[in-house]
Amino acid sequence: MTFEAIHDLVGRTIGRSPDQVAVETPQGALGYAELDARAAHVADALKAAGAGAGAFVPVLVRDRRDLVAAVLGILRIGGVFVPLDLAAPPTRLRATLLEVAPEWAVVGSPADPAALQALSEAAPTARTVTAGPAASPGVRREHHRSGADDPAYVFFTSGTTGRPKGIVGRLGSIAPYIRWETGLLGVEPGWRVSQLVSPSFDAVLRDLFVPLTTGGTIVVPPPETVLDPAALARWTDEERIDLVHTVPSLFRGLVSAAIAGDRTLGSLRWVALSGERLATSDAELLFGRYGDRIRLLNLYGPSETTMTKTFHVVTRQDLARPSIPVGRPIPDAEVLLVDEHGRPAEPGTVGEIHLRTPHRSLGYHGHPRETARAFVPHPVTGDRTDLVYRTGDYGRLLDDGALEFLGRKDHQVKIGGVRVELEGVECVLRDHPAVADAAVVAVEEAGAAHLRAYLELRDAPAGTAPEAFDRELRGYLRERLPDSAVPARFVPLAELPRTLSGKIDRRALPAPSPRTADRTAGEPPRTTTERTVAVLWLRTLPVSGAGRDDDFFASGGTSLLVVSLLALVNQTFAVTVPLRDFLLSPTVAGLAAAVEKELLAADAPLDDLFAIQGPDLR
Repeated sequence: MTFEAIHDLVGRTIGRSPDQVAVETPQGALGYAELDARAAHVADALKAAGAGAGAFVPVLVRDRRDLVAAVLGILRIGGVFVPLDLAAPPTRLRATLLEVAPEWAVVGSPADPAALQALSEAAPTARTVTAGPAASPGVRREHHRSGADDPAYVFFTSGTTGRPKGIVGRLGSIAPYIRWETGLLGVEPGWRVSQLVSPSFDAVLRDLFVPLTTGGTIVVPPPETVLDPAALARWTDEERIDLVHTVPSLFRGLVSAAIAGDRTLGSLRWVALSGERLATSDAELLFGRYGDRIRLLNLYGPSETTMTKTFHVVTRQDLARPSIPVGRPIPDAEVLLVDEHGRPAEPGTVGEIHLRTPHRSLGYHGHPRETARAFVPHPVTGDRTDLVYRTGDYGRLLDDGALEFLGRKDHQVKIGGVRVELEGVECVLRDHPAVADAAVVAVEEAGAAHLRAYLELRDAPAGTAPEAFDRELRGYLRERLPDSAVPARFVPLAELPRTLSGKIDRRALPAPSPRTADRTAGEPPRTTTERTVAVLWLRTLPVSGAGRDDDFFASGGTSLLVVSLLALVNQTFAVTVPLRDFLLSPTVAGLAAAVEKELLAADAPLDDLFAIQGPDLR
C-alpha cells in the first residue's frame, strides 16, 4: 500500500467535514476547521522558533483539544511529538524531559504550572509555544513531506534502572493500524469515541486517530470520571459513546456499574481491550446483561511493534475456555513462537512470542544496546536484515490457531495495563536511605495484579513494616514512579534469601501472612454493612486485615484498585457509590456509610442484602 502520513489522512477528513465536531472536552468543543487552524498555529510557531524535521517536542497540556492540535502541528513540520501526562509525579516528569533534552516544547494557554516547573528544572532553555487558539487565521502552508521511516513520536515506559525508557515510533506504522481497526469495526462518520487513556501511553493513538480519520468525534470525560465506575457508566451512556478503548480493569468497573445503575449503554457498539489479560468472568458479565449487542475486541501487542498486533473478537463460545485468547495477527504481522532452544515451538506447546512486522518501532531513544537486545534477527532463518521483536512473553497456539497469552518470562510485568520493570522499582527502592536491598515480585489475587516488595532494611527488625514507615516509603515511591509501579505491600526481612552465587533467590522469598480478617491493627468492623464491605476490601487489597478505620491508600490501594473495589460494591449491593463520596473517607467505615446512604436513597432494605461469601469478620 502506498505510504500516506497519518496527519494527511486527518487532513482529508478536515476537507470533507470542516464543520463536524472533532473533539469534545469538559472545556468545550472543537470543530475540524478550528482544529486545522490550531494545528497550523502550532506548526508555524514551532518553525518560527527554529524547530523542524526530526525535532523532539514534548507536549505538556491538560486540555485534550490542545493535545490533538499539538500532535498534528508537530507532525506537519516533520517533528517528533512526546506527549506527557501532567498528572504524573513531578520527579517522573523531570526524568522524562531529561531523557529527551528538548529544545522546544508545546504548552497550554495559559501554560500549566506543572509544565512550567518541569521545564524550568529539566529543560530551562527550551523554547515554548502554545497550543491554544491562534490570534488570527493562519495561512495554509505546505506540510513537510515526511517518509514512512521517519520518527513520529516517543512514548516512555519503565526502564530497568528506574529511569524512563523512550520508544521511538515510525510514522509509516500509524496509518496501517488505524485503517485496519476502522475497517474491522466498521467505524463511520459521526462515531463518538471515548478518550480515557493517559496521553503518555501509545494507546492514545487509537483514541485520537480512529475518529479523526473517519469523521468521528473524540469525546473526553471529566478527569475524575475515569476512575469512578458509576460516573464512567453514566457518562458513556449519556454521551452516546460508540467505541471505548480501555484496559480490562476499567472495563470490569464500567460494566459492573452500568448493570448496578440499570444503564442501557444504548449507543455502545464496541469495547476494544488491551494491556492486561481479559478474564472470562468479565466477558460473561457483559454478555449476561447486554447479550451480543456490545462486541468485545481483545488485543495484544507491545508499543515496540506499534500499538497492538493480534486480535480476537470475543464470543459466547470463549466463555468455555480457560482463558480468552489474544487471537490472530493483524495484516502485515506474523507471530513466531520460539522454544528454549531457539527452534519453532511445536503446535500446542509453549514458546516465547516474537512479532515480525514492518511496522515495528525504531527502537529505544538513546539506548542502542537495549534496542539490539530486543530487535533480533529472525530466529528461524537467522537473517540479520529481517528483524523481529522479542517480546519476552510466553504463549501457545490453540487447536483453532488462536494465540493464547501465558505471561512474562522475565522481570517485566503489566499492572493495570502499564508496563513495569521490576528491576527499575528495585533500583528506586535501594536509593531510599533506609533500604539496604530489595526484591519486587508481581502477584495476582482475586483477578487483580499488584506488586509486593521484600525489603532488607538497614536498621530495622524483620516483621510487619511500621505504619509510619510504610506511608513514608509509599510517598517516596509515588514521587518517582507511576502509580502502577508502587508496591501494594512491603515485607521487611532480616535478610533477603540468596543463592550460593550471592544473587537474590526469588523462589525462596516467603509468602507474607495470609489475608485473614481477624488480624486487624485497629477496631474491627461493627455493623453488617461494614463487615460486608470489609470482605470486599480483603478481596481487593493485599492486606492481612480489615479494620473499620483502615485507610485504603495507606493499605496499598491504587487508582485502579479503587475501580475494582467500587465495582465489587456495585455487584454486591446493587447501588453505585460515587468516587467523590469514597474519597471523602476512604475507609471501611466510610465506604459502608456511603453504601447505606445509596441504599436509603434507593429505598432498598438494609437487612437482606448481605448474603456474601467471605471470611468471618467477627
